[in-house]
Amino acid sequence: MITAIDSDGNVWFSLTQVNTNSSIIGLFLRHFAQQLDRERPGWQEDTVLLWDNAKYHTSQNTRNAINKLGIKAIYSGPYSYSAAPAELLFSGLKMGELNTENLATGKR
Repeated sequence: MITAIDSDGNVWFSLTQVNTNSSIIGLFLRHFAQQLDRERPGWQEDTVLLWDNAKYHTSQNTRNAINKLGIKAIYSGPYSYSAAPAELLFSGLKMGELNTENLATGKR
């Protein structure tokens, strides 16, 4: 799942059946930008994406997509999960109603 959360609490997400890479992130960004263009024209003026330092967020392909779409981006420090709203959302999903049996949800 790829997720974007804004400061008003709106959530946009995309479910994929493949591992995330810079091509998938680029596809998400294009569709995300199209949706925001419909919902709030001019959104680029006051919108900044907060990324963690995953390889697919920091790749040249992703940076090119961000620049092409006119999006501002900043990157969080290493291991700063508590400062990442999307990580808090993922945590809630993993431990909430979608996981009533409390099954392990990590990649390891």
